[in-house]
Amino acid sequence: MSNSLAPSKSTVYVANLPFSLTNNDLHKIFEKYGKVAKITIQKDKETWKSRGIAFVLYVERSSAQKCVEEYNNTQLGGRTIKCSIAKDNGRTTEFIKKKVYKDKSRCYECGEEGHLSYDCQKNILGPRQPPAKKPRKKKLKRSVVYSLVYYYC
Repeated sequence: MSNSLAPSKSTVYVANLPFSLTNNDLHKIFEKYGKVAKITIQKDKETWKSRGIAFVLYVERSSAQKCVEEYNNTQLGGRTIKCSIAKDNGRTTEFIKKKVYKDKSRCYECGEEGHLSYDCQKNILGPRQPPAKKPRKKKLKRSVVYSLVYYYC
């Protein structure tokens, strides 16, 4: 990430969002201004429903600035959204950490089995392409390692 020293400078705080929007919907909306690294919707701890607040982490600071300029005080789903560069509260490293979902058989948007959040029916703006998987490095097989050790000994 190009802004590893100041990730809060590339994070946009978005308030007054429609409660029905999902992570994937927001990703589609905000990727117009640059590559989005992560979106976090603030949810109620008991009901897991959206509180209408989200943080959008862009890869580049200029993308975040452009997003704030274009989206602040605009209408989205019948609501006037507010956008600003997020203030650093000391928890930015916690926000940046990639979340590991152990149970990949359920959608984390609706909790149902049989699909992932990218294809969830709750996505108002439709499905989204999942990010490309990074190619894994192939491990050298043990038998090859042992034969190389035997050959050189």
